[in-house]
Amino acid sequence: MNVSKVPSNSDGGTDHGHVLLGILMAFLVLVIVFGNMLVIAAIARFQRLQNVTSCFLMSLACADLLMGLMVVPFSACHILLGTWYFGKFWCDTLFAIDVLCVTASIETLCMIAMDRYLAIVSPFRYQTLLTKRRASGLALLVWLVAVLISFVPIYMGLWMSDKLHNVTSQSSTYHCEFDTNPTYAVISSLISFYIPLLIMLFVYSRVFQEARRQLRKIIRSEGRFHGNPDQHSGRGVRFSLKEHKALKTLGTIMGVFALCWLPFFLLNVTSPFVKINTTVFQIFNWIGYANSAFNPLIYCRSPEFRRAFMELLCLREGRCSPHSTKNGHSIPPAASKGSWEDSDPTEVGGCVNRTDPFGNCRTNVTSVL
Repeated sequence: MNVSKVPSNSDGGTDHGHVLLGILMAFLVLVIVFGNMLVIAAIARFQRLQNVTSCFLMSLACADLLMGLMVVPFSACHILLGTWYFGKFWCDTLFAIDVLCVTASIETLCMIAMDRYLAIVSPFRYQTLLTKRRASGLALLVWLVAVLISFVPIYMGLWMSDKLHNVTSQSSTYHCEFDTNPTYAVISSLISFYIPLLIMLFVYSRVFQEARRQLRKIIRSEGRFHGNPDQHSGRGVRFSLKEHKALKTLGTIMGVFALCWLPFFLLNVTSPFVKINTTVFQIFNWIGYANSAFNPLIYCRSPEFRRAFMELLCLREGRCSPHSTKNGHSIPPAASKGSWEDSDPTEVGGCVNRTDPFGNCRTNVTSVL
């Protein structure tokens, strides 16, 4: 969010440093844009990835993509050029988009945590309580709240400190600096980061507690009710391990987000009261920006996403032909025995072939991750 003015320097060492910095920034932009476009394309194209959780993952990828297309490139230009050439309106707009993306991301992560909690605690009611249409509505609601939190106070000028207001009014050139007043810094940080972070951590801790409890229950019940406990317990354990892996992947996404943005928001609430070095502020701000590049890499832990990415990039044999998919489901070639090596053999027709103690097939509520 903070893109303070960097004085230019004609020193040769500084020039080389700016070139290297420009290359690193350009690389980060490319990784953010390419990675998140790949995630969006995979979810949009492959029906096997289109479930309730994917609605929220799509929203998260859109926030990261918007960050990579709009905020990061202009912030890089401001730092490298040492001044702002794009006017007050575009400066305010970029600040608003920055706050929008961060707020939408963490609120979406809260929705993912609650989605997983509902799926674990009430698996049989889950598919009726949270449909894809309702999930899409919740994702849109998240963006609406993020817009109100970001654009309204920034366009109304409620964020600007007295110092920045005086500098801007007395100078012939516009200073594009996100120098906030104490009230805005504290309230925006609480709403956009700290409160959603606490909710997310609390809900996800409950998710893992419930998941461990159900894993122990599954193993005990299948061993008690089935004549061949080893076979059925194996199925249940494989399913539970897959579900736990999905939870760990989502937990990794949330943890990386918190680690990337927490240093910045700690500085953000203290900067109106304590003078903080501009370079330190920028470094922590860009660590937060880098988070937008991490999520597509984390998704590669998922066999489903890995297959989708490889098919989109034509890295799997026979996947680039127009007949390689049917309704978004990949059709494995007959000769490619290992093309589905990561699939769970107990999954059939969207239902995990795992029976409850009464022999009924349980519905698959596992995330695509």
